[in-house]
Amino acid sequence: MYLKKIKIPYHVQQYEALSRRLTPVVPRTDAESRFKKGMAGYRGERSLDYLLSALPDKEFFIIHNLRLSNGSRYFQIDFLILCPRFFLILEVKNIMGTLIFDTELSQLIRELDQTTDVFDDPISQAENLNVQLIEWLDVHGGSPALPVADRVVIASPARLQVTDLKDLRIKKIVRKSNLTRELMNLNRQCFKKSLDIGSVEKMARTLLLQHQPRIIDLFSFSSVRRSDIIRGVQCPDCGFFPMKRENGIWHCTSCGHVSKTAHIAAFRDYFLIFGPVITNRQCRDFLILESAVIAKKLLQTVSLHYRGEKRTRIYYLSFQLLIDKSSDEREAPWDENPVQQQITDRKPRGPKNV
Repeated sequence: MYLKKIKIPYHVQQYEALSRRLTPVVPRTDAESRFKKGMAGYRGERSLDYLLSALPDKEFFIIHNLRLSNGSRYFQIDFLILCPRFFLILEVKNIMGTLIFDTELSQLIRELDQTTDVFDDPISQAENLNVQLIEWLDVHGGSPALPVADRVVIASPARLQVTDLKDLRIKKIVRKSNLTRELMNLNRQCFKKSLDIGSVEKMARTLLLQHQPRIIDLFSFSSVRRSDIIRGVQCPDCGFFPMKRENGIWHCTSCGHVSKTAHIAAFRDYFLIFGPVITNRQCRDFLILESAVIAKKLLQTVSLHYRGEKRTRIYYLSFQLLIDKSSDEREAPWDENPVQQQITDRKPRGPKNV
C-alpha cells in the first residue's frame, strides 16, 4: 500500500517553472539541467510503480521520496518499504551508458558517447541512508528492532560492470526486473515476524508525518533576480507570452488559441517561484491585468483563505487547487491544513517592481 504515492518532487517543479519563465537574456542552462536531472530520476522511480503496486497492500507500506531531518541536516530516501519482517531502502538510479562500480574507491563511473563521468558510489549512499534512518528511529523512539536493508535499483537498461567481483556489497545492486525476486529473497531471509502489522503501519505514518519536502529559494542558489522572470499568462498551445484576457477568456495573439483556464498554470508558476502569498496588485502585475475586480475573482478561485481588507489584503494560494486540473502527479510543498499556517503566514515575495 502506498502511503505516499510517486509524484514529481516539488523542487523539480520549481526548476521547471524557473526555466520556463526566465527572460531570453538570462542563461537558463543551470535551471534546465537541474530540471532534466530531476525528471530523469523521477522517471526512473516511476518505472518501479508497476512492480511495487503488486505488493500485498495489507503487508507492505510504501513511501516515495521521504525526506527527514536529523536535527542538523536532511536525508532523502527514494523509496522506503516497511513490512513486519524488515524495512527496505531503495536508492534508484536511472543513468544510461556503461556503469562501472568501483567499490574500492567508492565511485560510480559512467561511460557514454565517448565521455566519462564520475558519480558518488550509490552503494555507499544507500548504506549511509540506512545508518541515518536507524539513528532517526532511535532518536524518535521508533527503533524497529528488525533488519533495515538497502538496495541500489538500476532503472535504466545500462550495461553494468564491477571492479571487484569478490566484494559482497555488489550484491546490493539490483536490476529493476529483478526487484520482485529480491524482495522475495528478503522475505525468506527475514522469516521472523518482529512487529505486528498495526505497529508497522503506525511507524510508517509517523515517518510520513515528519516528511519535509525540499523547497528551493530560487533567488539564492543562482544570480537570477525577480525582474528576470517573464510575466503574463502563457499560451498552452504555442507557448507564447502573454495572452490577453477579453470577456472572461484568454486569447493568444500569436496562434489564436483561446482558453478559460490558462491563468491556472500562471498561478502555479507564481507559487513555485515566489511562494504561496500574493496580493491583488501582484496578481495584476504577474498576469498583466488592469482590473482589480477580475484579479480578485481569479484569486478567490485558487486561494484557501486571505487576511486583511481592501488594499492590504493578502491571499494564500492553494497548491492543491492549482494542480487538481493537471494530469501530472505533482508533490505539494506541504499538506494544506491549519498546522501549516505559520509556514504560509509570511509577507508576499513577489517581483520587486510590484
